[in-house]
Amino acid sequence: MLLISILLLPLATGLVCLLVRSRPTLERLNLLAFAAGALLAGHLGARVIAAESVSALGGFLYADALSALVVGLTALVALVSGIYSVGYLRRDAGAGRITATQVHRYYTLTPLFVFAMLLVTLASVLLISFYNEKTSLEAAWKYIIIGSVGISLALFGTILTYYAALDVPGAKAESGLNWSQLVGLARQFNPHAM
Repeated sequence: MLLISILLLPLATGLVCLLVRSRPTLERLNLLAFAAGALLAGHLGARVIAAESVSALGGFLYADALSALVVGLTALVALVSGIYSVGYLRRDAGAGRITATQVHRYYTLTPLFVFAMLLVTLASVLLISFYNEKTSLEAAWKYIIIGSVGISLALFGTILTYYAALDVPGAKAESGLNWSQLVGLARQFNPHAM
């Protein structure tokens, strides 16, 4: 039931947000859901430490130590992003850079995105290890490790690119991750960071 709760929480939040129009209510729903998701992820980690794995739906959803780590990181990033986005979206909406419709879309789609990431994390390993043979189990482990390392390196590269662009004249902080603006300034980036 824990894995199902972890998945259903962001899905239900996104669907409820479809019906809500009040920005403060959307903010609270997202923050509450992401905080609850982080708590559930922590509980999953504790359960995996105690029992080595947790499964649901006849083994269709499965979490071992690495899966629990990825779920925990996903939940933590969702929570931190959710907290940060409240002020960010308030500022942009107040300045007229985004509309109320865009704010609504953000608060509706963000939990649905988190749901999709969690579903992929918990279900993909089983697709790889479908035949339950030694080679398919080995392939599943390699998939988890390579996928996790790849995502981590992509995040690290994004952070380095942002850092390298900070001191470039003409670069704005809010466009620091806008690819079309970064390409034109790439020659001025800090070469030690890149």
